[in-house]
Amino acid sequence: MTTTRIGRAAAGLIALLTIVQAGCASTKTASAPPPDETKVTKKDKTAKGAGIGAAAGAAIAAITGSRKADHILEGAAIGAGIGAGVGAYMDHQEDKLGHIPGTTVERVSDDTLLVHFQSDVLFDVDSAIVKPQAQGSLDDAAQVFQEYKKTAIIVQGHTDSTGTEEHNQALSERRAQSVVAYLTGKGIDPARMAPQGYGEGQPIADNASTDGRAKNRRVDLLLKAKAK
Repeated sequence: MTTTRIGRAAAGLIALLTIVQAGCASTKTASAPPPDETKVTKKDKTAKGAGIGAAAGAAIAAITGSRKADHILEGAAIGAGIGAGVGAYMDHQEDKLGHIPGTTVERVSDDTLLVHFQSDVLFDVDSAIVKPQAQGSLDDAAQVFQEYKKTAIIVQGHTDSTGTEEHNQALSERRAQSVVAYLTGKGIDPARMAPQGYGEGQPIADNASTDGRAKNRRVDLLLKAKAK
């Protein structure tokens, strides 16, 4: 074999090896497993929380809560439904609940309301005990619920991202249970209600700021009426 032919053969071999190595690299890249989602840092959680808007969080809570509400409405707790007047029935509740200090009311659908209590109105940081100064707002809400008995009430607890996910999940559940217990003590049929904890999973504000964390520490009341 001449020197020229040897050189050509070597060049061809080098090119072939380059192609094979590139193919192996692309195969490795394509088959690489996704990162372990269990190793999410607190910084990652904060950034994720900052990207979830209030509308998205409320919508997810409403959808999830409605399933529990539907279960209550299908049972014997509510009795006969409202019929075609469900929209007006919820209009009247929305108006009365909207006049309670420290609350805002969001109309999710014709038969569903989401009552938001202002941040830190009900609970201190890391506490599931209803604050004395918040009892007046819950008393007013209980009066409306007594008047409108054909709505299921899903009490939704939320926390900020401070602490572990396990701790926050348990705290959100205790907060929801505390509100259910308080309303039961005010004469609301417990069969109409269900507590639901979301932990830190549905922020409505940026957990990186003090004000944002305060907004995320909240309890919402989802109300759904029985139409039929």
